[in-house]
Amino acid sequence: MGKKQHIINTATQLFVELGFHGTATSKIAQQAGVANGTLFNYFKTKDELIVTLYFSILAEMDDYIINRMTSQSITKESFQSLFFVTLFWSLDNRIQHQYVQQFNHSPYFQQVATTGLNQEEHPLLILIQNGIDLVLLKPLSASFIFSLCTAQINGLFNYIIANDLAKEKQLELIQETFEMLWKMIED
Repeated sequence: MGKKQHIINTATQLFVELGFHGTATSKIAQQAGVANGTLFNYFKTKDELIVTLYFSILAEMDDYIINRMTSQSITKESFQSLFFVTLFWSLDNRIQHQYVQQFNHSPYFQQVATTGLNQEEHPLLILIQNGIDLVLLKPLSASFIFSLCTAQINGLFNYIIANDLAKEKQLELIQETFEMLWKMIED
């Protein structure tokens, strides 16, 4: 692993543990085993590091999801596949998931939202809009349905983590949650 990747991994962990404001760049550099100046060779500011991490994690997640979806068609099964794959990525990448949630509820999100965060390219949002267009889903705002879906994924993630559920119980609960969500959004 190169220095930059080591800095990224260390920063992600520290930001989740200590928060954005509670994590000094000197602490990141120290924990990563690099000089403070080395960190600034890769990232001009702490803010740039925070935003870069966010977009990097989103790109990694989207690639993971797209490559593992069982179907690209507009069906209940494709929504179910997307729901499961997104949740599995979150469970397998807990720190990254927590980082994204922390970022989404911080002032940084508002900064990037106004400067080019293009949620319309998110695989789930595209699938939702296509489902609305084909009258598979209720004729609601795609971003509203997207919010419902992500809320279910985040809530289920938190519940599974808090209750340390066995894999079999996780799968059962994920299936039940998806069925409840599907009843809410199908037309």
